[in-house]
Amino acid sequence: MEKVYLTEQNNIPAKGTKGRWTTGILVGLCSALWGLSFYATKVALDAGITEMELLALRWSIAAAVFILLALTGIVKVNFKGKAIRSAIYVAMFQPCFYSIFETWGIGLTTTSESSLLIATIPLMVLITGKVLYKRSFSRRTGFAIILALAGVSTCIVFSDGFSFEGKYFGYLIVMVAVLLGSLYCHASAHASRRFTAMEMTLVMAVSGGAFFNGVNLALGGRFTGALAQTGSLKVVGAVLFLGLCCSCICYIIFNYVLGKMNTATASNLIANSTTAVGVISGVIFAGDPFGWYTVLGLGMTIGGIYLASKDEPMDPTEVIH
Repeated sequence: MEKVYLTEQNNIPAKGTKGRWTTGILVGLCSALWGLSFYATKVALDAGITEMELLALRWSIAAAVFILLALTGIVKVNFKGKAIRSAIYVAMFQPCFYSIFETWGIGLTTTSESSLLIATIPLMVLITGKVLYKRSFSRRTGFAIILALAGVSTCIVFSDGFSFEGKYFGYLIVMVAVLLGSLYCHASAHASRRFTAMEMTLVMAVSGGAFFNGVNLALGGRFTGALAQTGSLKVVGAVLFLGLCCSCICYIIFNYVLGKMNTATASNLIANSTTAVGVISGVIFAGDPFGWYTVLGLGMTIGGIYLASKDEPMDPTEVIH
């Protein structure tokens, strides 16, 4: 199997004030959009659109947009001479299999339980990086990620109505999603050495559109729930937001950031800040409970994000298989 020896130039965060500001703005934008996706998803599901219909619509929109942009030359992609299988591996992990296990697990547990478990993806990135790639990380990074996770947990555990009495099989299914999410981060970081963020996201969008439409049809879905909501601007806007912003813009940013930063650090920055935005948007738009635990939890999360953002670059002698 081909080995790529990383150099100092292609695996460290951008240097200089301009580079750091650019990365910070992109991370903030991605986190804000993904954070709002929880509310948009709730709007669509509450309107009667099934989970599989929503996934099929979301990724069909993303696929159509990217194909149009590629055909018109607005987005430049070039797959000639590149091992396309590495990009397909990324698409298998995310959005295909991850979304299936996440949706299945949420159905077997509760939203609060699954949210708490999914927030452990950055920790799983560290574990899988250590096991699979012998990748080391500093104590500060480990502490920062645990601090951010503790902040997310504080927001969830102390909120009104939290319960941890779901079925253990449901917890197992969600943890499979967590494992797949961590493998996606590694796969995307590795594939970014060969593909641009645009190329990676194009493959993900097309693969996701084909996969979820196939699954939806296999399950007998006919988009009846979605067709019944075509007259609702709120629901249509939510679906378009998920397809254009969350499946297009966010994944372009995330694939780009994964190619520029330490994988665990990048996943921690975006995953936990996304959760923080999700909590804030839930309080503002959905009337979710708010209290001392929200302020404390967000403070811990932001502190962890700040510490993780000061992580040292990856070892330039690291070998990617």
